[in-house]
Amino acid sequence: MRAQKGRSAQVILLIPGCAILFLVTAVFGNDFSIQGSNRAEFWGYESNWATHIEDKLDLIARYGDFEGELGVLFFEPSKHSPAPRQPLRLLDYSIAYNPAELEVRLGRFFTTFGQGLTLRTYSDDDFRHYKSLHGLYGRFQLPLASEVTLLGGRLRDVFFQENTYKIMNELDTTDQVLGANISSRPVQFLALGGRYVRINRDVDPTPKAFTELFGGDVSVDIGPVTLGGEVAWRLGTKPGIGGREKGFGYVANASLALTGFSILGQYVDYTRLGFPEGVYHYNDPPTPIKSGVAINRGVDERGFGLTVSGTPIDQLYLEGELGRLFVHDDTSAGVLEGEIKGRYSLGANWNWEVKFNHMLQKNIELGTYSRVTDRPGLLVNFLTGEHTFTLEAELGWVQEQPSEPIPETWWRYHEPLISFSYGYGAKWLFTLGWQGVDMDSLHRYDNQKSWPMFETVWNISERNVLRLRIGAEKGGYTCSGGVCRYEAPFRGAKLQLISRI
Repeated sequence: MRAQKGRSAQVILLIPGCAILFLVTAVFGNDFSIQGSNRAEFWGYESNWATHIEDKLDLIARYGDFEGELGVLFFEPSKHSPAPRQPLRLLDYSIAYNPAELEVRLGRFFTTFGQGLTLRTYSDDDFRHYKSLHGLYGRFQLPLASEVTLLGGRLRDVFFQENTYKIMNELDTTDQVLGANISSRPVQFLALGGRYVRINRDVDPTPKAFTELFGGDVSVDIGPVTLGGEVAWRLGTKPGIGGREKGFGYVANASLALTGFSILGQYVDYTRLGFPEGVYHYNDPPTPIKSGVAINRGVDERGFGLTVSGTPIDQLYLEGELGRLFVHDDTSAGVLEGEIKGRYSLGANWNWEVKFNHMLQKNIELGTYSRVTDRPGLLVNFLTGEHTFTLEAELGWVQEQPSEPIPETWWRYHEPLISFSYGYGAKWLFTLGWQGVDMDSLHRYDNQKSWPMFETVWNISERNVLRLRIGAEKGGYTCSGGVCRYEAPFRGAKLQLISRI
């Protein structure tokens, strides 16, 4: 009887859904299509039995040259502390006319000018960072492989930090952004670009005291060699007191690509280019550091990055990276990261990977004066029939000098990691892992020392993946593309369903 009632409820829900789909198909025919994705999650916290529910839905509907987008972000936490709850519900849309030669869009959009020295917005589901523009966007194709972009709108920066979502520019969401960008490839080996961004802020002391970001780029291909770069200036007004404020920055890139060998180099120099100073930026100049660490995102940075990779024999891949970033008046501060990695395939069943990562961070994290880590790691993968076995191990040697309470004190400790995974066919994957630290009272890990976890991944179908994780996560300081955050350690259970529509 209970099963019959369940089936009846499903039928009741399916009837209007099928009717809508039938109506849409009948009206628009086969030219109408809908694509998208949905990520639904439930987190349960062990320490205080708190919970949070999250759902992120993105849909794109197309009919001929017309396009509509719908974005939903639903975040509903329970009461974690005596502080007020901070739920978040966002409903975004855009409608667009989008034939091949032009695009006119009204609503939410993401765009980046050049390499991001003047304007950069994006959607990063892995890092849970959604920096979007809301307004009017236009793109037009011109002769000589040229394209012009015009936009006007407002910025919204949504960021997940310490297990909750925050709107980073909550006090500045009414500020206005106007922008224009042109890119062209008049001949096959030459690419050119130019761009201008104007930002009108409510805190500007006069109507003429707006901020401008402008610049250009060039790239030349000479056989296997590519040389290029981008330069940008900032003209603005000092907040509150008035007076002219100037900034400047550039990125130089070089690459060589041969059969089985490549080398990439980058040099950056930014002085008061990142705007505004603080927790969010309209522009995000690139960082040359592999792990994505930046000092202040274009306010005062100089450095370089170098990557060399090759396959000396068919089964062996080698890679080495070196990155350095520092401030202009103190070259001893900042970030230094180097990593070497080798991957070897033994027949069709075995894959071995070894790596060694060294990182120095000085005056990067709040409360930490200096931190040096050395991390050798091993990854082994074995495949036989329907069965896959994976072993991952890493041991970190850490030297850390806190800013307080005793500046000259050095803490020395280890951070081991080990995990074992078993996969059966394309349907199932089980992982048992553990992370630890052999020192007490580390504030960055909330004084915790051990983080075991068990995870099951079930590929229900080609479009649906269900993931259940039970145990603990270490958290700590993590970065992506120059944007960094502190992730609080987590203990409890996470259930996630990812669907492609």
